[in-house]
Amino acid sequence: MNKRITVFDIALISLLSALLFVQEELLSFLPNIQFTVFLIVLFSKKLGLLRTTIIVIIHVILDNLYMSSFNIMYTPWMLIGWLIIPITLCTIFKKVNSNIILAFLGVFYSFIYCWLYIIPNVMILEIDPLAYFVSDIPFELILAGSSFLSILLLYDPLSNVFDKLKINVENGINYKK
Repeated sequence: MNKRITVFDIALISLLSALLFVQEELLSFLPNIQFTVFLIVLFSKKLGLLRTTIIVIIHVILDNLYMSSFNIMYTPWMLIGWLIIPITLCTIFKKVNSNIILAFLGVFYSFIYCWLYIIPNVMILEIDPLAYFVSDIPFELILAGSSFLSILLLYDPLSNVFDKLKINVENGINYKK
């Protein structure tokens, strides 16, 4: 895709941002079980850095508005945690397309995201960083496990769906019958 944002891109970004936000909120009753890492990986590989960055920014804004957690101490770390995924997948891991390797990268991204929260939590709560880290290990493992499994099982099928939709849009196929 080119670097120009079209009307179609705006509609797609809006739809995918809503999907990213809604799935996370629907699964919020389960601690750290979500498809966020998987979806950002998928969007990064299929839409590129610019479009995925816009989706991540919209997601972070919506999530912080909805959870009333817009805070100068937390929001930047959340944004950095999620932006690491498209930045690395569109640069140093650009040629990686194997769902197995992407699943292991999903584990890595999950841990990085969780570890970034150590900084603001230690500063705000004034607790020992090691105590926070140790108490967060079960939640980190849950996020890493859900990211690994979702990428491993869902990346290839949804990647194929993205490819088919892209071909249909580029060819101008009309779905009205």
